[in-house]
Amino acid sequence: MQSPTKIEYAPHMLTYKENLKQLTESIKDLESQLGENLQQALTKSSSLVRLNKGIRELELLSQAMADVNPDKNTKAREELVASFRRKLFENQCLLLDEIQKSMLKAAEAMINAGSGITMLASFIQMNRVLENFDNRVKGI
Repeated sequence: MQSPTKIEYAPHMLTYKENLKQLTESIKDLESQLGENLQQALTKSSSLVRLNKGIRELELLSQAMADVNPDKNTKAREELVASFRRKLFENQCLLLDEIQKSMLKAAEAMINAGSGITMLASFIQMNRVLENFDNRVKGI
């Protein structure tokens, strides 16, 4: 058998180096995505804290409304009802905002899943190239 020349190996080495470069970039992308996911989790938890606070304020307002004598203090009762409505509206807006964010995240998740599938196909292709390269090296 003849020993292959460096020129015969050159295309395989270039392909191999390119695949390694793609692998490195994929790892960096995954690290970046993990950082984004951590940031989203922090944002989500702060929104839940605000919503929980709003619900507690509604509870306090409803207790105050129950404590007001219906025959007296009509002005105080009207102010409590107005405050309750305002706080209820604020909580609804906050919840709608969270729903909108969740829907956007779901759309982004679908896009990310598609990207992940594409990356997986690239890994499979890299494995095939590596196997072909390995077979040629062993066959020589």
